[in-house]
Amino acid sequence: MIEEGDRISARFTYNGTCDKAFMGYQPNSTAVQMRSIDIWRVKNGKLIEHWDELNLLEVFQQIGESTVRKAEGQ
Repeated sequence: MIEEGDRISARFTYNGTCDKAFMGYQPNSTAVQMRSIDIWRVKNGKLIEHWDELNLLEVFQQIGESTVRKAEGQ
């Protein structure tokens, strides 16, 4: 976690199991790890804004619902 001025940022790793439907995809009991980077803006001791970056492509790949293919000719 890093604090500078009115911003706080942190990196998180979440671990779980795909045992419930997720964004329309059926559960398959696969172990899943998701990483995020979050940034908050603080004013008067309260969190008033939040931004995050989630790597959902990585999650879809882990549950077997997405693959990455090279473009033709590569």
